Amino acid sequence: MVDSERAVIDETTAGLLEAAGPQMYRRNAFRVTGLPTNADRRTVRQRQQRITPALELGADVDLGHSLPVRLDDVRGAFDRILGDPRRRLVDELFWLWDEAADGSPNGAGPATTTARTATACSCPKTLHHDHDAAVRAHSAALDLEVENDAVSAGPHLDEAVRLWSNAARLWGQVLRRAVFWDHVRHRIAVLDDRQLDESVIDTFRDAMPGTLVKPLIELAAAASAPADRLRLAKLARDWPLVPSGTVDDQLEEAAAPHYESLRAAMKRASSQLDGGNWDGAAAEVYDHALPTLALLESLVPHARHRRTASIRNDVAVLLNNCATAATDGLGPAANLNASKWFRTAAELATDPVTQQTVRTNRDGLRDMMTTFNQIRSQVDQLVAAGRIGPARTLLLNVRHQLAGGPGTDEIDRMLAGLQGARPGASGTRPRRGRRLVRAVLLLVVLGFIVAKIVGAFDDDGGGGDSYRPQGGTVVISAANVEDNDRPGGCIGSKSDWRVGEREVDVVPCDEAHWGEVVAYELLVDNASRYLTGKYPGAEQVSALARFRCELALARLGSEGKGLKVTYTVPPEDAWDPQGPSLDEYTTCVAHWPDDRFMTEDDVVRLDVPVTTDPALMGTFGQRIEQNAPVGSCVQTKKDLSLESVGIPIVPCEEPHWAEIVAYPVLYPDGTGEWPGNDAVYVKAKAACAEATKGYQGTMTLNVTYPAQDWWTWNAKDSPIYTMCALSYLSDGTFTGGLG
Repeated sequence: MVDSERAVIDETTAGLLEAAGPQMYRRNAFRVTGLPTNADRRTVRQRQQRITPALELGADVDLGHSLPVRLDDVRGAFDRILGDPRRRLVDELFWLWDEAADGSPNGAGPATTTARTATACSCPKTLHHDHDAAVRAHSAALDLEVENDAVSAGPHLDEAVRLWSNAARLWGQVLRRAVFWDHVRHRIAVLDDRQLDESVIDTFRDAMPGTLVKPLIELAAAASAPADRLRLAKLARDWPLVPSGTVDDQLEEAAAPHYESLRAAMKRASSQLDGGNWDGAAAEVYDHALPTLALLESLVPHARHRRTASIRNDVAVLLNNCATAATDGLGPAANLNASKWFRTAAELATDPVTQQTVRTNRDGLRDMMTTFNQIRSQVDQLVAAGRIGPARTLLLNVRHQLAGGPGTDEIDRMLAGLQGARPGASGTRPRRGRRLVRAVLLLVVLGFIVAKIVGAFDDDGGGGDSYRPQGGTVVISAANVEDNDRPGGCIGSKSDWRVGEREVDVVPCDEAHWGEVVAYELLVDNASRYLTGKYPGAEQVSALARFRCELALARLGSEGKGLKVTYTVPPEDAWDPQGPSLDEYTTCVAHWPDDRFMTEDDVVRLDVPVTTDPALMGTFGQRIEQNAPVGSCVQTKKDLSLESVGIPIVPCEEPHWAEIVAYPVLYPDGTGEWPGNDAVYVKAKAACAEATKGYQGTMTLNVTYPAQDWWTWNAKDSPIYTMCALSYLSDGTFTGGLG
């Protein structure tokens, strides 16, 4: 490459970098000046000479748009068009082309109807139409994001989803067309400037996808709402023609200030911990480090970004050290705070060594608390029996063993409490007192057994809020659902939730906790011929478990609002080939989507009347297991060929419009060139017809098949499939399986 070519490319790249950003269309030189993108230099100068003096005098000039622009903005736009053909070409590509033919940009009216334009190109009309549609969709999406805060939680979310989907699809299609680059070649020839040659085409081809996705990255980094950061970052990673790894690198670069802020908070916390102030150190972590970490998780999640995983683990180490220091310094008195810090550390830890260290230290605290509770219980029993002397001797022996270490203060408090104790203070004789303790313990055990047998699995899924285990271990994944403890247990941290294990440690629900066991849901029924006791495969088991748990959460009404549900997926050997049994079930745990801790105010009431709300699910996700399962039903009529998200799904024993009967795979390898719309539709319809033999003529077959843009996005990652659903010819509502 000669130096002159390198200079052209470098200046073109600089122009693209300058254009990239949420304001890329708002500050586009042609949009700002109201000029058509193919205006010649004479036309540009005439408009500059007419508009600039008027603006300098403060006159109200119609520029053909309502953008808030200053005199300097207009001057800069004219300089960009006239001063450097490479910068001008960048702005041409990111503004409307069709209006260039009639001199009316963006519906500006007669403002530029006298503009003289350069020679028209020979592009097919569809190219200009598709390019302008991409510009309009992308521009409108950026305007919507810039003008509104918290889009994900507001009334503009549906519009934003539509605009971003169209922008990504249309730009992806345009940039793949050879005639688009022929147009660029034509404009280089028309501009006829020695600073421009065809070397810039390769630069544009390489850099334009990144320029188009850069605004999403900046918006995601600047978003204040976690839901917006998640949404915008995902849109950036899914943008066509840009490798997700490249986007991840750019997101991490955009997140650099947040990483620095988190490091600064950790440095302050470490300084306090080094000074012996573990409470202050932990407060710094909870008040400043964790909110910043939550921001990073929504933008650059640790599962995708090593830097986030590393700093997340560092926070876990810091909290572990706070908890350990508190335990060493205070003994049992540290339990409340140290337990909380250990739980958070266990949740944050990403390194196996750190995870094991936190687990060991937390278990040590629990063992210490168990020991001290046993000591306290023995002392109470001795006092109740009137044996204050032996109680004092016991405590003094323990104090001697502690040798001034952690827990000594707690023993001193117990000793001080003995000073006011009176022999036989309970009013009962010693022998009867000891028997009473045993009797009470026996009643507690018997009461637990009776409660477990009678009310463990009521139809409302809970047995009410009266059942709230106060800590310990509960059974949540027994081979038979009837052997589980009732729903209602609160799981302290996400690391305690180990899918597939029979038991889980729980904490009192008035303490901070990660999630709550809200239901056990059977996965098979007799309403659908497509949902039997036969094992349906890993994908459908996962989809069934998700459906049943999301439905259970939805039907808790306001109790489930905003929460997410995590679930277990039973293995193949849980399925009884002879028919449904109590082995085919899933355990449902509700928690916040961002995995923040739930408080006492967030506890899910399980004794509320259940609603008839559907689960809102998709029917054409990237992977089959993400969809509503086979054998579930669409509650109300939908055009499934156009709508594929937020579909109301209910069990088929309830009134519904259609039943989902199959997801046949059309192209198992998920690769290859697009075979054409007609070919894919014929293949999809034939696959659905095969899956629904016996219903032809009596039912309407609803087929959702992959269009070209869906194919392009998914072909490299997963098999290409179709969705089949059956409804009655009358489109009426029915109950039960297909007749």
